[in-house]
Amino acid sequence: MPKRGRKKKRTHVVEEEEKRPHTFVVNKGNIGKSGTHLMMDIRKCLEPLTAKNLRARKYNKLKDYVHVSAQFNVTHILLLSRSILGYINLRICKAPKGPTLSFRVDSYMLLKDLLDKIKRPKVSQNLYEAEPLLIMNGFDENKPHHKLLTTTFQNMLPAVNVKTVKLNRLKRCLLLNYNEESNRVSLRHYSISACPVGVNRAVKKLLKKVPDLSKYSDISEFLTNGYFSESDGEDGPDNQVVLPQKLAGRGNLKSNRSAIRLTELGPRVELQLVKVENGLGDGEVLYHSYVKKTAAEKKELRERIEKKRKLKDKRKKEQQKNVERKKKEGMDGRKSILKNKFANERNSDDDDDDEQYYKDEIGEKPDPELMLRSDKKRKRAQDFKYNRENSRKKVRFSESGSSVETHQSAKPSSKCNQPEKKVMFSHQKKSNVKGIAFRRKHK
Repeated sequence: MPKRGRKKKRTHVVEEEEKRPHTFVVNKGNIGKSGTHLMMDIRKCLEPLTAKNLRARKYNKLKDYVHVSAQFNVTHILLLSRSILGYINLRICKAPKGPTLSFRVDSYMLLKDLLDKIKRPKVSQNLYEAEPLLIMNGFDENKPHHKLLTTTFQNMLPAVNVKTVKLNRLKRCLLLNYNEESNRVSLRHYSISACPVGVNRAVKKLLKKVPDLSKYSDISEFLTNGYFSESDGEDGPDNQVVLPQKLAGRGNLKSNRSAIRLTELGPRVELQLVKVENGLGDGEVLYHSYVKKTAAEKKELRERIEKKRKLKDKRKKEQQKNVERKKKEGMDGRKSILKNKFANERNSDDDDDDEQYYKDEIGEKPDPELMLRSDKKRKRAQDFKYNRENSRKKVRFSESGSSVETHQSAKPSSKCNQPEKKVMFSHQKKSNVKGIAFRRKHK
């Protein structure tokens, strides 16, 4: 059997994938059930260049996503939130330094609601294998905020090279249309399909599947007997093209004329631009649709932001110096903590090898004074334990039952020898006294 050569790894594919822009679509706070469905639908539009199964926690902030954006080549972060009035807001942030575009979602229709209304929905997982084609209309390049809008949306998806693109990859398109009267941006999502021109319904049926021709005497009867529909002539010259490549589908051959048809996939979103900020939501406001400021107010705001930024940088430098200082003093502080801990453990009744433990933890032998235990504390503990056990009273009842004898025994100490004391209790009943009265007699 001949020896197989080493298979070449397609490393250039990985490099191209890393260079392409990626996005995060997340929510901030509670946006409701319908808002969560809208977030998932927007992710569906941007597939496969987005984190499909990304889960956000309640305490996650914008800077948390910015920190991990460089690892996954994330260029834009789409953040959905709900305002106090109940509107859903959409912020598109360019990672890692901005700018930030803030939109208000005026109205939207979810993907599942749209598919219920379409008679013949086109749903296939193969549609989402490649990124959608971006189509923009109605934006005025002379206006600065419009120019920023077009640049931001274009950078969210990879550029298309017309000379080298494969038509079979272009299965979807994302349409953004700006309406100047309502000052809104309409977002629509379509699937792209091609159909050969000049072929009636009967021929199309033959191309897909051979029908039952047993009831016809000639093929011409099948082609002319009511199988031509008026809808076949709806394709005009505006949506007809000559295919430069072979396209998926029967009859879509190279150099043939085909009609391009769009089927809406959803969702439908109406966006209104509110403001444009420099940075990630904390910089200078470059454009605001409701608030207009004079040049002096803009200058004052710019100085205030610059002062705040300098103060933040100063605090960061001080914090870094403190961290470096604590790292240098960390070993000495750790030694002092371990010494105090070891001294406390020495005071307890522990049978471990304390000297070896101290040497393993700190790396040096302990001081002799630290290892010595106070004789005074040991003697005090032993005396307390002995007195507690031997200071109990012994009670003995006599045979008559009228007297009780108690003996308090104590071991004579080394200093003085004292004899045991014997105390006897007796009681006598009286008519004018309730209960029992005890009288102590010493012998």
